[in-house]
Amino acid sequence: MVCGVRGLLATTLVGWALLVGPATHADSIATDVNIVTGLDVSGSIEAQETRIQIDGMAMAIRSPEVMRAIKQGNHGRIGFAVFVWANGNFPVFTSWRLISSPEEALAASDAIAIDVPAILNPNSGIKLGELTDLSGAMAYGAEMLRTAPYTADHKIINILGNGIDNVGESPKWTRDKVVAQGIMINAVVIGHDRGVQSYFRNEVIGGPAAFVLAARTPEALIEVLERKFVTEIVLNTGRNSSPRPF
Repeated sequence: MVCGVRGLLATTLVGWALLVGPATHADSIATDVNIVTGLDVSGSIEAQETRIQIDGMAMAIRSPEVMRAIKQGNHGRIGFAVFVWANGNFPVFTSWRLISSPEEALAASDAIAIDVPAILNPNSGIKLGELTDLSGAMAYGAEMLRTAPYTADHKIINILGNGIDNVGESPKWTRDKVVAQGIMINAVVIGHDRGVQSYFRNEVIGGPAAFVLAARTPEALIEVLERKFVTEIVLNTGRNSSPRPF
């Protein structure tokens, strides 16, 4: 089963790479940080929770506070991408975008709101798994960062989810490999389960200053995502700034 997952992952990545084209350090744009976020659509996530993740991401990335944080950076821009994950397939629905202005943030927000429902539609032809493959999600996010069309000294994977990995080995082994590549992994746990929060803290997040936040209610997710982006951007820019405390 692991080989099958890896094969599907490789196929998806090749298709994505062809879509965005080759990236080289000579011709790519520098950003303060490249951030890729994976939204959990596995079997443990209900339809309402999927909608909440979509709306939360769309609202958070266009937040004035996020834009102020972006403007504090040396370059004044970030690289931003999103994918959905379960097991076996990891479709990108917002491929890499530069965000350096409210207009670019709004365009990214609109893409999330429009493209995700299209991908998750049963008629889309994309088959999503039911299991929770945290290891696969982290590996996929790391590959997206490796092939990003923008160069950045700081690279972050965000994982949203509400359950533990039930595919293969513990995700901490993949986590450690990804962190060794200079990538930080942060997380947002959806729901009230403190056991899942502890699991994400011990098995998923990694890197200097890595953190996990909890969105215990649907209403809280937008604020949590906004706070997460602000913190990540401020902590990884070249200027001295202080993010809001958790």
